[in-house]
Amino acid sequence: MDFKPIYARIGISATTRIVLRRLLLFFLGLILFTRLATFAKDGVRPLDALNYESLGYVYDSLPIQGSNTNLKVRKNAASLTPNEINRFVNAVKSLKNTTTSGRDGTQISIYDQFVATHLATSDIAGRLGPDGQPFASPAHGNSAFLPWHRNLLLEFENLLQVVDPSVTLPYWDFTNSSNTANIIFKDNFIGPNGGSGGVGGGTVLSGSFTQANGWVQRKDLSYNRWSGKSTATQPLTRSLQSLSNLPTSTKVDRILANTSYPDFRNALENFLHNSSHLWVGGSVANVATSPNDPIFWMLHANVDRIWAQWQQDGHWGNAWYPASGQRYGHNLNDVMWPWDRGQMSAAADLQALVPSAGSAQAIKAPSQSVRRFKVAKNPQELLSNETHLYNPFVNDEHQLMAHQMSDDEDTNHISNSSSWTS
Repeated sequence: MDFKPIYARIGISATTRIVLRRLLLFFLGLILFTRLATFAKDGVRPLDALNYESLGYVYDSLPIQGSNTNLKVRKNAASLTPNEINRFVNAVKSLKNTTTSGRDGTQISIYDQFVATHLATSDIAGRLGPDGQPFASPAHGNSAFLPWHRNLLLEFENLLQVVDPSVTLPYWDFTNSSNTANIIFKDNFIGPNGGSGGVGGGTVLSGSFTQANGWVQRKDLSYNRWSGKSTATQPLTRSLQSLSNLPTSTKVDRILANTSYPDFRNALENFLHNSSHLWVGGSVANVATSPNDPIFWMLHANVDRIWAQWQQDGHWGNAWYPASGQRYGHNLNDVMWPWDRGQMSAAADLQALVPSAGSAQAIKAPSQSVRRFKVAKNPQELLSNETHLYNPFVNDEHQLMAHQMSDDEDTNHISNSSSWTS
C-alpha cells in the first residue's frame, strides 16, 4: 500500500517520514534484540557442531558437501566489496551499541556478553563438575576447542544477521601478508595497529574501533581473570608484529596433514590460533577476553575454515571426534557450556553477564552483595559448588597460554612492532 497520499494529506514531510521510518526500525530492532539476548540454542554438544553445512553456512574456498545449496557463504575478508565491509563493520558496532540487561539487572552491551562468555570459560576451569572432577576450560586446551568456537561464531553471526541479513562472518587468511597489511588492518575495515599513525603499538587511534568513535572495552572484561564488576572502560589496543612473523601456508599444510583429530586440534590451536592472537597483540593477546577486538571473529572464522578443510580432506563425520576419554564437556555427546542448562557455572556475578541458552532456565543470581564475594584461597577450594568464588589460579592449558602470550607480548612489542608497515 502506498502511504504517500495519506502523509501528504496530513502534512507529514518527506524528511519527517524518513525520521519516523528510522525510529520504527530502531524500535523493531530493540524488540528483536530483546528476544535474542539469549543464545539461540541449548543442549549443544560437539556432535551438533561437526557438520557446519547443517548449521547453515559454507566457506567460499570449499565445495558444498551436502544437497543443501541454500547456505550463507563466509568470504575471505580480503575479497569483500567496500559495501560489504561497511555492512559488516556497522553490524558489529550495532551489537556494541545495543545494551541489554544481564540476569542480575546489570546493563551490558550485546557484544560484551560475548566477551563475558569467553572470559567465563577461564573462570570455570578448576570448579567441580557433575562427574566429581575439576572442570577443564570448556573452550580451550581440549577437544571441544573447535566445536565450542564454531558454535560461538554461529551465535554471533546470527545476531549480526538480525542487524543486517546480508552479513556473514568474513575470515582473515593470516597466511596472506599482503592482504593483511593492505586490506584487513586499514581504517575502513578492522582498523590499524595501535600507536600514533598506526606505528609502534598501543591504543588504536584511527578507524571505526577507536575510543573517539565509541569503541571501548569494559575493564572488568579486559584481562585473563575475573575479579568483579567495574563500570570503568579503556580503549582497544594492538601491537602488530612484523608481517614475516605471520603463520605461513606451509605451516597450515603441515597441520592439515595430521591424521587424527587430537593431533590436528592440538596443532591448530597451539601453533596457528595462539600465534595469530600473539601476532595482533594488545587486547586480543589477553586471550580470555580477546573478543574485545573484532579481529577475534575473523581470526576464529579462519581457524574454523581450516578445520572445515581438514574435515573435507577425508575426516568428515563423528567417527573422527573423540567419543569418550576426554575431560567433561569435551566428549562427543557432552553438552558444552554455556549451552548446558546450568551444569557448569562461573563466578555468579560473571555468569550473570552471559546470555541464557535457548529455553534453559537462567541460573539464579546470588542474593548477597557482590562485595561479599571472595577469592578462592587455593585450587582445592574451587572444588566446592560455591559459584561466587573468584578463580585466580592458572590451572589449565588455556590460562597458561594466555599468560605466556601476555609475557611474550611485552617483548614482541619492543622488538617487532617497529617493523610493521601499514
